[in-house]
Amino acid sequence: MTTAEPWPADGPKLDGDAGPERAGGRLNQPWRAAVAGVELVAAVALVLLAWWAWGRGVVTIHLPGPHGTEDVVTRSLGSWLAGSAIAATTAGLLLIDATRQVGLATRAARD
Repeated sequence: MTTAEPWPADGPKLDGDAGPERAGGRLNQPWRAAVAGVELVAAVALVLLAWWAWGRGVVTIHLPGPHGTEDVVTRSLGSWLAGSAIAATTAGLLLIDATRQVGLATRAARD
């Protein structure tokens, strides 16, 4: 008595054997270049915002010291520094996505 194999004679079909499935969309989409341009402009604006916020986050205070001297204290304001870090991080993410958008805008169609 023979039993049927659970897979065809040419071997089991593994996940890596299947060809890539396409969503049906075109790969070359030139409008993505405009999206990349907008993201670049936004990234530059966020870098400038981060620079400005960092300057507001560091405050120098001059206090009178003993015998007529002056003590200098530097104070860091966490909310401004955190806002600066968030703006810089968002600018970096936008630059990464702008690079991806340019790649998708210029990629040749494979049809």
